[in-house]
Amino acid sequence: MRILIIDDDVSAATTLKALLMSQDNFEIDVVYAGREGLNKMIDNPPYDLLILDIMMPDFSGIEVCRAMSVNEKLKKIPVLLASALPITSKELGDLMEEFKALNVVKGTLEKPFVIENLIAEIRRIVK
Repeated sequence: MRILIIDDDVSAATTLKALLMSQDNFEIDVVYAGREGLNKMIDNPPYDLLILDIMMPDFSGIEVCRAMSVNEKLKKIPVLLASALPITSKELGDLMEEFKALNVVKGTLEKPFVIENLIAEIRRIVK
């Protein structure tokens, strides 16, 4: 399974990649900025999943999803949102309405991850 991680937190992205690679036969690519991630998805064979940070300074998770939703190739890639915001927070709740309307987000997990929950969510999304 090919997974792309887009997260501006280098430490978090590196840790996530190591956790996933220790659990299964995932092929993982990591980028640290939204625009860079979009370019990587466009320039490479299709990914099976995108794990996307919501809060990034250059090009946020919502901007990445907006761009994906209007691109025939990219809108087929399911997105798992990774949020440092509590899942139950009002701020994330407001954002989720917009994410749902774009129809690319298939799940959300709160950072830090419990690896078992992350793997289960990946399998649910990509089944």
